[in-house]
Amino acid sequence: MAPSRRIAARRGASSNNSKVSIIKGIFIASLFLLVAFLIGLNYQLMTRLNEQPAGSSGESTGGADAKATLTQLRKEVKTAQEKVDGMKSVVNAMIEPSKSSSESDGSKTNSKALSGSVANGALQRITCTTDQNTRQKLRMQQRFQEWWSHSACPDQAWMDNIHSLFSSATLDVKNEISRDLLSEEDKHQPFLIMDIGCNKGYTSADFLDAISPGTGMNPKKLVGAIREIAKEDGVKYDREGGVCNDADKPLNSDTSSRRDVQVHCFEPSPATYNMLTRAKEKLIKDPNEKVKWNIHNLGLHQVSGEMKWHSACKTSVGNELCGIVPDGTADSITVPVVTVDEFLKDTYKTSDDKLPLVHMLKVDAEGLDPAVLTGSTKLLTQNRAMMVMFEFNPGLGEGANPHGMWGSKGKPHKDLLEVTSWLDNLGYDCYLDTRVPKGKELGTVPEAPALYRISGDCLTSEPKVRGWANVVCASRKWGSVAWELRKLATMVE
Repeated sequence: MAPSRRIAARRGASSNNSKVSIIKGIFIASLFLLVAFLIGLNYQLMTRLNEQPAGSSGESTGGADAKATLTQLRKEVKTAQEKVDGMKSVVNAMIEPSKSSSESDGSKTNSKALSGSVANGALQRITCTTDQNTRQKLRMQQRFQEWWSHSACPDQAWMDNIHSLFSSATLDVKNEISRDLLSEEDKHQPFLIMDIGCNKGYTSADFLDAISPGTGMNPKKLVGAIREIAKEDGVKYDREGGVCNDADKPLNSDTSSRRDVQVHCFEPSPATYNMLTRAKEKLIKDPNEKVKWNIHNLGLHQVSGEMKWHSACKTSVGNELCGIVPDGTADSITVPVVTVDEFLKDTYKTSDDKLPLVHMLKVDAEGLDPAVLTGSTKLLTQNRAMMVMFEFNPGLGEGANPHGMWGSKGKPHKDLLEVTSWLDNLGYDCYLDTRVPKGKELGTVPEAPALYRISGDCLTSEPKVRGWANVVCASRKWGSVAWELRKLATMVE
């Protein structure tokens, strides 16, 4: 936060505290009323269930009416429960930061400074001490020796209840953050996910299962459709279940909720794009479905136009070699490319200069992730992406073409800390996503956090990853979202 805003925050502390207290009071009172309503609905549901005759087939008119009533009551209970969960997230996000603000001036990095709040409900930028930096670095290095792929195939612990997290951030709270960040369009728009480098579509399926599980689109069903298409074509796709066995992930236990969500899946490979469109036809057949899985045969970069891509993009589904190559490369194909900023501007005609609110900007561009992020500068500068995730893969720049940008041969070369420092200056906290010890590791290796914090001098030298790693970031302006990630970086508390 700029010095002038720190001064303004101090001068307005007392009035802001009173405003926040009033807002808290209103929210807590509303939460109690909603809980009371939920209890009443549960009571009605239990009464109806007790009135239902044992062994009733429900074939009579009365039975059909009772069944319809029970179904409606169950829906109302589920809806009320989701509202309670969303309001709890907001109340916790409001209470925890204010508690820390009253106990700490934010000048020292400790567990209280982690939740320090500033004007507009955003989180303060925090910095790590030398001791915290060293402890985290040593544990990270040891963890890579224990299991090289712990960041290549992370747990993504932050995905738990992600729809409630996104919903709570956009609730119509009558305070400064809603006026500064939320437009009327934001309050009614669907959840918006940008899946750049879609490949076989598992990130798209994962978010659809997390946000709108009632649609039935999930990684397990997607791999079934992919295998069906391969059988129809008489081929076998490489790693059809995903490089991290994505198809084996546990599914959402809620199988009925449906929410408005749009996922834009960008895949430059014509072969993979055709496979994805066929999979979509098998999985999402209702044109009125709340879920919109939009598949684009486009590449994303820092400029718009056309670029040459590796010949593997033409015929091989999910080939990791599919990437941009130098002009004149033999057998290369031409694929259109666009920047994130231009795509959003052209696709969503907003009422002002603000780009639409993106809940997750996911980038997996085979080493060209920094270029895609550069093409998202306006979106990120406006903090209109709540969360960002991208892949860090220095090994892609070391071998033959296509070169990525992370390795020593990158053109141009980019360091991870160079990119995360840029994001930090724009208002984003970034973390190395990890897989915590489990199974046979329990009791044999030390505990490790779900996230290693990078921003705020918590990581001051390039991580020596084996293979590749995943980075996840959250905008500090969306305080309740950024706070959930901070809580998972337990080594810097």
